[in-house]
Amino acid sequence: MVNLILSSHGFQKNKTLKKKLLTLLPKVAKDLSVAIITTASAEWKEKNKHAILAKQVLENMDFKQVKFVDIEFENPNKLKKFDVIYINGGNPFYLLYHLKKSGADKVITQLADKGVIIVGISGGGVVLGPSINIVDYFDKKINIVRLKDLNGLNLTNIIIYPHYTKEAEDEIKKFENKYRCKVKRLTDNQSIVMKDMGANNY
Repeated sequence: MVNLILSSHGFQKNKTLKKKLLTLLPKVAKDLSVAIITTASAEWKEKNKHAILAKQVLENMDFKQVKFVDIEFENPNKLKKFDVIYINGGNPFYLLYHLKKSGADKVITQLADKGVIIVGISGGGVVLGPSINIVDYFDKKINIVRLKDLNGLNLTNIIIYPHYTKEAEDEIKKFENKYRCKVKRLTDNQSIVMKDMGANNY
């Protein structure tokens, strides 16, 4: 039982996605809490404009509590107190490095197995898949932590390319041919919602 939302840009640009999140919830939002993982934004963390906007949107959806959590510096077991885990975007190498170093990868996997809703935005969604090879293929230079193990959390076998534009199509096809895989292209107003491993696009 895994409930995932993979998105390029979160709820700000997709009202349908907000409604879909509410239907995934086990209770009404005012009885539930959300953790926003800010780690991927190595420089800005909780001051990242997308994290701040996400917090505002979620609070406006009437969630009881919305908190920033940075697993680079905080105990990942804090995540066990929350009903929704929202992984903000940024540098996927940096995020995956700290997910594994802190043990947050195992905590998130356990929570997902229990049905906790996991939301991955942009790079935060890429790390939930089988690997972040696609980031390495397109942008090796942002691997500032020199991450060698590119295996993701494997909560889904879907590989996403967020912020898709037609200009990237030829290179994505080369990646698909090289790694013999399929890539799900997501524009800034597209998302994938997975409930009990069934996937729908929004």
